[in-house]
Amino acid sequence: MVDIRKIPTEEFPLNYYRYNHVMDELRDAARGFAQLDEIGWPGAKDLDKRLMKIWADLFGVWETIQETERQLREQAVAG
Repeated sequence: MVDIRKIPTEEFPLNYYRYNHVMDELRDAARGFAQLDEIGWPGAKDLDKRLMKIWADLFGVWETIQETERQLREQAVAG
């Protein structure tokens, strides 16, 4: 079995750089729809809210990844 703690950062499915990039893109898109809402684009506010929900969900995923990494490090130290 592969020691998952040794996966290179760039090969991890959601690494710090990818996470930040996706979060920034989602936030920017949501802001764009919020601005479109201000000029009357139909449904823009709903799209802003939906994108921010995805943003919040991704934040939760990231927290889970971080917690798992902490647990793996603690196991390695204890073991």
